[in-house]
Amino acid sequence: MKWTDSIKRRSKRHAHHVIFGVSILSLALLATWWSVFINRSINERRALHKQNLESTLGLLSWHLGRDKNNQPKPGIFKSDNRFEIVPCSADTLQFSRPLLPHWPQLCLRVREPELKSIEEDFKQKKVMVIGESSLLVLIILLGSILLYKFIQLERRSAREVEEFWGRVTHEIKTPITGIKAFLQSLKNQSLDPAQLPQFVDMALNQVEKQEQLAENILAGCGLRYPKTDHTPLMEDLNLNECIQAYFDNHMILLTDTKLSFHFDRDSLMVRADCHILRLILDNIVENALKYCSPGLVLTVNVYLQNKSKKAVVTIRDNGPGFKPEFSQRIFEAYRYLDGELPGTLHGHGSGMGLYISRQLAEKMGGYLEASSTGEGRGAEFRLYLNLSKAQKDETIQD
Repeated sequence: MKWTDSIKRRSKRHAHHVIFGVSILSLALLATWWSVFINRSINERRALHKQNLESTLGLLSWHLGRDKNNQPKPGIFKSDNRFEIVPCSADTLQFSRPLLPHWPQLCLRVREPELKSIEEDFKQKKVMVIGESSLLVLIILLGSILLYKFIQLERRSAREVEEFWGRVTHEIKTPITGIKAFLQSLKNQSLDPAQLPQFVDMALNQVEKQEQLAENILAGCGLRYPKTDHTPLMEDLNLNECIQAYFDNHMILLTDTKLSFHFDRDSLMVRADCHILRLILDNIVENALKYCSPGLVLTVNVYLQNKSKKAVVTIRDNGPGFKPEFSQRIFEAYRYLDGELPGTLHGHGSGMGLYISRQLAEKMGGYLEASSTGEGRGAEFRLYLNLSKAQKDETIQD
């Protein structure tokens, strides 16, 4: 039974490949049959046309040759301008008949323009058929390729969604198990009072992760399947204070992390949504915690980029980094690069955080990008935000 189940699974997995291969083979056979059949039909039509000319030519030359009272005059045959009367000679072309028995010196033949017309018609028909058949084959081929691609895309999307919900289920169950164990210990009064603050911090840490996961799922659903208006609540924010306050409020998560901040000016005002900004920072920091080994170092820079007239927040870590070609792939929905990034990974995360962060940044009129100089050299995320009106005016004056 095991080998039959394996065959069924393989057949189901590769069915669309088989269908595509059979479609291409059928198309090739159809194109071959079509070409042979139409080419034969055109040749038969040309042969039939020439045969009709031969029959007409034989009949007319027979009547003219037996009329001894009326000698034909050289020139175009008036009764049928497809023919002409010419003196017979050794170089007389085909499609000609001598006017026997009374006028053997004269021949009735098919005019050259008529023969050229037959050949031209034959060539035009052949070109037309080749063009139509090629277009038909091309349309069917493109349709088959597009259908094949759509099937592959649908299967990939279904697989990614299935993996996504599997990871989300794991992300939900693991913290709940820890929180439940803590609450049971608290209920049974089996905890050392001296360790209680530490366990409370751990529980709060897990709750905060659950909250971030819920926000990511809700934001992702809102971005991919918008049903209501998700316009950001834009306001003037002091970016320096927002960044400093965010990391101050998340020191529980970053207990073993070395942080360094660099602000190029005392105050940098931006136009942004505070909640969205916090959610973007949550995903970037969570990404660094997920992929970096113990001893995480985060370097945060906040500065004004004069070229783009935008405020920039860069967060650089000392993690495994990634190949330059992954700089766009990591922002795809459901993208999960386990096994594609260097270093030891822990198999956590929903695969939606960075996708959501970029989409939300664009909703605020900004942009989010990532870069790495190579494997093992860390990663850097750059968040671009619009300046407030007052900050723009001040920048123009400067």
